[in-house]
Amino acid sequence: MRLCVISDYPVIPQTPVAEDMQAVCRCAVALVQQGHQVYWLLSTGHMQTLSNQASLGLVATDILPTTCQYVIPVQAYHWERVRLLCINQELWQHPDLHTRLFTFLCLLQRELSCAVFHVWGTLPIAYLAVYTARFLDRPSVVSYGSQMLSAQAEQPFLWNWVARHVSAAAVPSRVEQERLLTRSPLTAIQVHVIDPTRTELGQTLTALYTRVCGVATS
Repeated sequence: MRLCVISDYPVIPQTPVAEDMQAVCRCAVALVQQGHQVYWLLSTGHMQTLSNQASLGLVATDILPTTCQYVIPVQAYHWERVRLLCINQELWQHPDLHTRLFTFLCLLQRELSCAVFHVWGTLPIAYLAVYTARFLDRPSVVSYGSQMLSAQAEQPFLWNWVARHVSAAAVPSRVEQERLLTRSPLTAIQVHVIDPTRTELGQTLTALYTRVCGVATS
């Protein structure tokens, strides 16, 4: 299965956000170990968490489809068999630039046909990913980490829109599952507990993606 993973975390050491970033890393590695092809779009801020990894290798952007190479500045890397597409931080932070990210995702999808979009990070980027997935008729999964869960009061429209249109949500624990269910229109069948520290992480994510693909195509 080819997957599009999206995250936009800035570097904030020794905070819950840093733990969320590590969770994305574990999920990406677990997925390639299951044989999936993972294209991970991440910000330059998030990329700094991987910059000291010995397995990180800079590659030519020709791993990108030709139509994508000049839409926005992108630097390509390989890391633990994951294809990393690093995009400048300002494109994630400014909503008026999100149309360029949308265009990039659409062109990437046209060439690569990813089965699922899975997003971590801030609420505006979750909105972008879910909106794009709906436009492309693909299922989407949102992982609700510390930044997402704290955004409800600040951006209620985006919070409710994402919850109403996402295919499935992931949380790291039963406590967070109950918290999310009481604060959003998501149903119990949509909210999945996925602990990134468990050894069966890859199998659990694969089962979730298979399920949402089946729902989306039924």
